[in-house]
Amino acid sequence: MPATTSVLSLAASLLAKAPDMPGREDFWNIGYPFFGVAAYVFFLLLPLGIGLALYQRYRIWRLGKPMPDLGPWGPRLRRAIGLLGRDLFAHRRFVKREVYPGLMHFFLFWGMTVLLIATTISGWEFWSHKYISFNLPTVRFRVQEDFIWDVLGGGFVLLGLAMAALRRYIQRPRRLNTFADDTVFLGVLAILALTGFMVEGLRVAGTIAEGSMGFAQWAAPIGWLFSRPFAGMDRDSIGVIHAAFWWTHVATFAAVLVYLASRFSKISHIFLSPANIVLRSDRPLGALRPMGDLEKLERFGASDLPDFTWKQLLDFDACTNCGRCQESCPAYLSGKELSPRKLIQDLRAYSSYRGPQLLAARAAGQEAPPDRAMIADFVGVTPLWDCVTCRACMEACPVYIEHIDSIVDMRRNLVMEAAQMPEGAQGVLENMERRGHPWRGTQSTRTDWMEGTGVKTLAEDADVEVLLWVGCTPALNPQNQRVPRAMASLLKAAGIKFGVLGNEETCSGDPARRLGNELLFQMMAQQNIQTFQSYKVKKVITLCPHCFNSMKNEYPQLGSDVEVVHYTEFVDQLLREGRLKPVKTIKMEMTYHDSCYLGRHNRVFDAPRSIAKAIPGLTLHEMDQRREHGFCCGAGGGHMWMEDSGGRRISHMRTEQFLETRGDTLGVSCPFCQQMFQEGIASKGMGETKQVKDLLEVVAESVGVEEGK
Repeated sequence: MPATTSVLSLAASLLAKAPDMPGREDFWNIGYPFFGVAAYVFFLLLPLGIGLALYQRYRIWRLGKPMPDLGPWGPRLRRAIGLLGRDLFAHRRFVKREVYPGLMHFFLFWGMTVLLIATTISGWEFWSHKYISFNLPTVRFRVQEDFIWDVLGGGFVLLGLAMAALRRYIQRPRRLNTFADDTVFLGVLAILALTGFMVEGLRVAGTIAEGSMGFAQWAAPIGWLFSRPFAGMDRDSIGVIHAAFWWTHVATFAAVLVYLASRFSKISHIFLSPANIVLRSDRPLGALRPMGDLEKLERFGASDLPDFTWKQLLDFDACTNCGRCQESCPAYLSGKELSPRKLIQDLRAYSSYRGPQLLAARAAGQEAPPDRAMIADFVGVTPLWDCVTCRACMEACPVYIEHIDSIVDMRRNLVMEAAQMPEGAQGVLENMERRGHPWRGTQSTRTDWMEGTGVKTLAEDADVEVLLWVGCTPALNPQNQRVPRAMASLLKAAGIKFGVLGNEETCSGDPARRLGNELLFQMMAQQNIQTFQSYKVKKVITLCPHCFNSMKNEYPQLGSDVEVVHYTEFVDQLLREGRLKPVKTIKMEMTYHDSCYLGRHNRVFDAPRSIAKAIPGLTLHEMDQRREHGFCCGAGGGHMWMEDSGGRRISHMRTEQFLETRGDTLGVSCPFCQQMFQEGIASKGMGETKQVKDLLEVVAESVGVEEGK
């Protein structure tokens, strides 16, 4: 209690005397003109060094194609301000996912920011007083400023550095593989912070020796601690040591500028991260960038630097090499070659290698064919085909890099230019082109599931409220045909007049686009859009999240204006309106799995859970990795029909996560997930005690309707 009272009394005394206290002396012991050297380093060389580094990379970014989907600047800036405030300044995106590194970055970022502001204010205070005889209003609060600079500036930096050193050299997470770069970066920051505090501590000690410090010594508590080893020394000795540390501090800062200008390293993310956030694509999350008019393209996909957009080239430089994407990637975690972090770093390395060649050739008016292939020599072919396009990497990235766009652009080149693809991918594309669906060997037709249901096609009756888009897998795979039958029953029970396309339905084109065959995707999408227009379809309900994503987010790129909803949203609305009433108790312990293309790509998280909670007797459980952090089933990006390149099956890993819960039923709302997990549960020998159910089957049972009736 006495200690607390003493601290409060001291604080009160400090605040009371603050307006009359001189605070720090400008450039104590250094004097004019030597402080001018530091001023020029800071105010002239700092922007010059940063500007030179950015300009060097800007010339390379300009090699890229135009960015077609920036969107209007008004909404973009409003969105960016919100993201910057939430994710950059508050570091919420960091802290929410990993508390320790999030706080570490928070302290480093804000500590350096406060010190930058402090140095700027100090310089302007001196200059305005000396050259225009004007005292800035801030000079009245120098004691308070000193406290803020000392604790919230230097103190935060020291704390952040200590946390970084512990994490980098003691904890040593596997994803951090940039030892040399990190050591240089942290070492320079440590020298700057420690020499800065030594300068401050020596100033405090020197002014105390002069008898001019007074209460102001308490305005810099950390600096005062650094002054203690010099207590009792005479002022001249302190001045010599102070000058040595002052010039060391200035020289270190100058070295940072040289390092920044000569080597675009990890420090660059301080400037590029905000830019990358502001320049994010305004496309829907689940939409890939279209290739445009294919007849006018000289080359399909990306095999060299100019084949990417300038924003993609900025992505490569904005990457902090933190590894968060890698730790979220199911392909990497299952032991495959793909690492999203390594892929972006490899593209960055290619950019640094190839960019100067192209710039020199263009300056000379010459062509510069690459002497090393971007895909074969830098990225590798196998990692591109390992991607399941689940978007986990993009969800985890703190600087909003769009990995999937670059991966699919390189796939497009392999498929449409080089005709180089895995056997499974080739078979899928051939089936889609010849048969209108990706399934090989199926004996079912698109109308088999309709037998005995009384469901009509639009050719028979086009006067409907909604079109039920069945999709290839629910229609053609006997294991999934219970789902469209259940949906038909529920629509009838709710009094919804609907129809289907039957044999006029063809694949949405999603597998073709994700596998890189943009031509086939556009052909199938345009065929479906023409069918919608011929029947004047206004609203489509899909059973498959992949069809839902393509039709909702990508068909508008080709002129579609049809409203598209996934069945979970539609059924949830019917339940809320009372048009469907679950009455039968279903004793079931269900663990729900978020489909990537319904959840992460389209943010439909609540509707399926709302449906499950509406069923009497059903208890809903969750896995640790859920919602936006859910773990893929392994079927996306064409992998439903492709063999794994190595490692474990992603579906088996997710099945194990389900088996760790108390659920006896794995609830899904995607036909791909249903198939993958049926095999996964069987592979674990749990087929007699565990099962996979689509939510529609459970709802139909609880509502009390017979499938298809």
